[in-house]
Amino acid sequence: MNSVSKAAMLGLFALPLVCQAAGPAGSRLNASADNTDTVAFNAAGMTRLAGKQIGVEGILVQNFSKFDVNENRTTVDGGSPRDPEPALIPMINYSHQINEDWFAGVSLNVPSGFGAKNGPNWAGRYYTDSFSLVYVALNPSVAYKVTDKLSVSGGAQVMYAGSEIKTRINNDPFDSEAGDGRLKADADGFGFGYTLGALYEFSDATRIGFAYRSEVEPDLDATLDFRNAVRPPGIIEDLQGETVNVADRVPQIVAAGVFHRFDNNWEVTLDTIWTEFSKFGITEIHLHDEDINIPEAGYNDFYTVTAGLAWPLNPRMRASVGMVWVEQPVDDDVRGFGITLDETWGIGAGINVTRENGDDFDVNLNILDTGEAPIDTGFHPITGKVEGDFKDHYAVAIDLSYHWR
Repeated sequence: MNSVSKAAMLGLFALPLVCQAAGPAGSRLNASADNTDTVAFNAAGMTRLAGKQIGVEGILVQNFSKFDVNENRTTVDGGSPRDPEPALIPMINYSHQINEDWFAGVSLNVPSGFGAKNGPNWAGRYYTDSFSLVYVALNPSVAYKVTDKLSVSGGAQVMYAGSEIKTRINNDPFDSEAGDGRLKADADGFGFGYTLGALYEFSDATRIGFAYRSEVEPDLDATLDFRNAVRPPGIIEDLQGETVNVADRVPQIVAAGVFHRFDNNWEVTLDTIWTEFSKFGITEIHLHDEDINIPEAGYNDFYTVTAGLAWPLNPRMRASVGMVWVEQPVDDDVRGFGITLDETWGIGAGINVTRENGDDFDVNLNILDTGEAPIDTGFHPITGKVEGDFKDHYAVAIDLSYHWR
């Protein structure tokens, strides 16, 4: 995702749920339990899926948000970063009915991703040239039908994390001909956690769901690599090959949802997700004076709320609409170029089609307002001062999924 990290659709933790969901705009997450998406979000819902079922999903995201440097208040030349490019987010889920009471499943998904490829020449290159932090999760789980109304689930999180950070180094702030050096930090590793879920069915038309994802701590010690950096030579030699921790926690998530179908077969859903984002790790590394500077992230815990409405068009087609709100995860006065999240609003519309053989597929279109996300780095004699905000701050996501029943 090639803008200053506008939440790689839309970045973490609860935010990818804006797209990776059974309904438009992140709706139908925790209680609908009518296809294999429930394996990823609330595995207790597998008790509603008969036999063996597979679901695959791909989300194509185009982010139009562009960071606009305020050149009147910025002290470094170079202007704004590169324009964003599209990204594809995949997911695959499988559920298997073992007997009347026990069910098993597995989900392979990308629960989070942030990224920016801003370029080596823009005004903020001494804060970030490019940055990526991507998580890939394998979630095996089992579900048990305690009673006709109550189902519970438990599972594991096996999470791979990969990170790459590139930053330019100002070799001589008083000589524009000195050229820039480069600092690169690469890391990857694995972390482990667990998931819990519950689904209570008051009737076939009304149910509530609860889901919990534990904190995961991937081992991400990045090795520092300097290129063409000459200021000061002794310090660069000391730091070359040193390791730093770039992201130490994937925060815990608590979610709840309700589903209800009316007598006319119209359906409504409401879901709420709390994310302990204040525990998230590091996203920026740059050289200040004679040492590596790793600024405090300053993230906040936040809520995500989604709502959905679906209705039948004919016996094999269903239309749906949804909306989502994501609370601002980062205060304006501490926001940096690592993860530039702001308050997010979104709407979506979709259609579900059931084929003659029982398989079905979904097509959803989501439009998201990702916020202005203003940034003011403050002034430093080496990295300078960069100030600006995001223009045209919206993104479009097309979600295609197919379910083999």
